[in-house]
Amino acid sequence: MATAKTGTPKRAADVVEKVYRQVKEMAVEYRFRPGERVNEVELAQRFNVSRTPVRQALSRLVQEEFVTFVPNRGFYAREISPEDVRQIYEYRALIECGAYELACQRATIEQIEEVGRVWTEQISANQPSVKLGEADEAFHMAIPEMAANPYITTALQDVNAKLRFFRRIDLENPARCNKTYDEHAAVLDCLKRGDPKGAEILRAHIIMSADHAVEVTKEGLARIFFEHSKAGSQ
Repeated sequence: MATAKTGTPKRAADVVEKVYRQVKEMAVEYRFRPGERVNEVELAQRFNVSRTPVRQALSRLVQEEFVTFVPNRGFYAREISPEDVRQIYEYRALIECGAYELACQRATIEQIEEVGRVWTEQISANQPSVKLGEADEAFHMAIPEMAANPYITTALQDVNAKLRFFRRIDLENPARCNKTYDEHAAVLDCLKRGDPKGAEILRAHIIMSADHAVEVTKEGLARIFFEHSKAGSQ
């Protein structure tokens, strides 16, 4: 009997974790329209679970700022504005530049060369924007990993999830892609030499101007609302 009792909570926790990951992916990819009320009943039916794990998953996403909760009204998909996008990129730059400084002290030449090799292989395959976005994110995640600080890695994972949708849109621009290739190479070169100037190259590479944030966010919102409109008409 003791074994059965200890097993039940674990299974319940597994269900919550699975629902959380599924709903988070929906939020990251803006499958909820910004400001839209999240229908807990529909999600429970979709995942074939009760409303309890759905509410627990949504509560976690409130803490991570992917959804909001209004008392007596329910959960809502997060709103997004150009200023939000610009500020998140600004925060990302602070995290990565700090990670770069630590990586200069801790990364081995072998680690740095491996990051460069993987990045070169991925971009040489002429990837669509989704895959290029994944490759770009992996490149930037390698910096805190080389810094060997799991807290920085976790913080950057959270930031990347919030920016993933808009990052792909940004990388659809050929000029932006070419600049990304050159700046990644420059960062790796500085990192090999332990050159602190690499942090400034990285900051300039990441930071997004107010005008560019407006452009990217407008394009993103247009796509989100178009997809929701198309889905609603089917």
